Amino acid sequence: MEAFTDLWSDSVVYKSENCETHRMTTQTSTQKRRAVSPVLIGFVGMIVVPLCIVLATTSWDAPNGADFVRMAFGTVIATTLATVTAWWLAFDRMKAGRSDRYWFWSVAGIVTLSSIGSIFSVAETLLAQLTNL
Repeated sequence: MEAFTDLWSDSVVYKSENCETHRMTTQTSTQKRRAVSPVLIGFVGMIVVPLCIVLATTSWDAPNGADFVRMAFGTVIATTLATVTAWWLAFDRMKAGRSDRYWFWSVAGIVTLSSIGSIFSVAETLLAQLTNL
């Protein structure tokens, strides 16, 4: 009996026995494809991109009312992005079952608390600056 490939699965049948080598090769190559480190994703998503957003929305001259609103929205967007990135990493590490998942959960909690404080601070500053105009 010659070997044939079952088109509905990844296994090869030879003399009524399944050969799982192709499936194992596919799983190994899928694991090797993940070249981006979670720490790099965290650094870019929680520090680099939010910092770029804040710098892009900053007023470099004497700010007026529209500038204060733009800066406030930039800060809110940046802190929201950092929080979403931190929680995405925490859930990704939990799903992966890694031992460092508790570290990512604590970072996500700290980033969330910091973001909430930042948003409240920006809201107070925006309200004070708009009433002074």
